[in-house]
Amino acid sequence: MTSLLRSAPWLVFAGNVALLLGLGWDARLHRLDPDLAMREGVFTLGNPGHALFIGGVALIVTGTVFLLVGQAARRPGTSLIRRAIAMLAATTLVGLSVVTFTAAVAGQDGGHQGHGTAPTPAATPEQRAAAAKLLADVKMGITRYANISAARTDGYIQTTPFRFLTWGPAHFHNYAYNRDGRTLDPERPETLVYMKLPRGEMVLLGAMFVARKGEGPRPGGPLTEWHAHDNLCITSAGTVALAMGPGQCPPGAFFVGEAVEMLHVWIFDNPDGPFAHMLSPQAIQAATRQFSGGR
Repeated sequence: MTSLLRSAPWLVFAGNVALLLGLGWDARLHRLDPDLAMREGVFTLGNPGHALFIGGVALIVTGTVFLLVGQAARRPGTSLIRRAIAMLAATTLVGLSVVTFTAAVAGQDGGHQGHGTAPTPAATPEQRAAAAKLLADVKMGITRYANISAARTDGYIQTTPFRFLTWGPAHFHNYAYNRDGRTLDPERPETLVYMKLPRGEMVLLGAMFVARKGEGPRPGGPLTEWHAHDNLCITSAGTVALAMGPGQCPPGAFFVGEAVEMLHVWIFDNPDGPFAHMLSPQAIQAATRQFSGGR
């Protein structure tokens, strides 16, 4: 019991450190991607900040349980009633933690999913056929970019950070293709989306096409709806930055806003569909499983 008491304060300390680091990490992710909250549940395990947060709380709970049990068992003359109360408190704390975390993690599937899971209006057979053809054409057209070095050779540069800082999806834009006057060309998409897997491998997830607002072709009707963001800025280095308010870009960046619209075409088995506007946590988990061989 003495060892429990000695370890309890350090467990609580470690838990607080993990908790604060997790909160800071999550805050940074949300600064980089203001729409992230729409795609996450209370605890989304694909978010490293949330994972640290959960781990920190677990350490704090464990340390508190050790303290309760250790103190009750160590003090000589402690009555059975006090020991029973301490054990009841520890058991209640553990049970409450398990129930709370189970409900929170299970509830992430019902959390905010953003545009990716919005109900799709009915499409005609012709529109469905056109959407399927577009998907097939894009898969074929960007095959040569399966290796990211080929994309870099053709002028694609990384314009957004990896979502989870060290791994996750990121956009790579080709400004020459952006200015070539072609719209929805399966072989020359303005943007490619790659994902850096946790072990470091880069895999191609799909393409993103760009057009002037209201000019994006919709061959699949409601299946191929374009979308826009009202907070986009472009820096002098060509990377994407986010406006803090209407037109309020970081120094040296210019405001794009809703002047352009975008259409994603995903070439992996996206649970939200091949034309989902955003990558939800479930989509990222599916891509990770798919490209990691189900591991």
